[in-house]
Amino acid sequence: MIAVLAAQGRSGQACVAALLEAGFRVRAGVRSASTLPGHPGLEEMRCDARNKDEVAALLDGADVAVSMIGHNRRSSADVQSVAIQHCVEIIAARQPETRLISLTGTGVRLPGDRIPLFDRAANFAIGVVDPKRIADGKEHVRILQESPVDYTIIRVLKLTGGSHHGTVNLTPHGPAELFTPRARVGAAVVQLVESGGFSRAMPVISGTS
Repeated sequence: MIAVLAAQGRSGQACVAALLEAGFRVRAGVRSASTLPGHPGLEEMRCDARNKDEVAALLDGADVAVSMIGHNRRSSADVQSVAIQHCVEIIAARQPETRLISLTGTGVRLPGDRIPLFDRAANFAIGVVDPKRIADGKEHVRILQESPVDYTIIRVLKLTGGSHHGTVNLTPHGPAELFTPRARVGAAVVQLVESGGFSRAMPVISGTS
């Protein structure tokens, strides 16, 4: 069973749809009234990602936990790192075999990353307008890297609507594509769940192949 945090968001909905289409059972954590379409493989559960007890209930028995948490105008500046800290503590203490997949931006860098000019420009702008967003992404990565958890962090530049076709090209160091459909993020999650690849790594979505 795959547990998805922030399943009601646009990325979360795309992830849930991709997992269900691939035949997985999904437990979707939603903060309020859900807009997810019904499906026999879908279980919905109320889950505020800042509430550790609710996160624990969502993750209970999950083979894989997926965090689709992002920032919006209503979210707290540290929502990503707080939620990941909860996940790490729960998995490490109760279910160490659970894998954790998270989504973040390319503003979180690694040595050796191939960073095109448009990526540098976009993240510079985000750093000026919303520096706490990048800081939260970096902190959530630090928490995972210092944990014993089997994690994978998917990095993207700019999320959009639209469809996805083909195999997602996940690369260790990019370069990132300029626009990534949320459906492609869902497909990337499916690929990672099925392959088990990129353990304790931070692949970049570099388009399709």
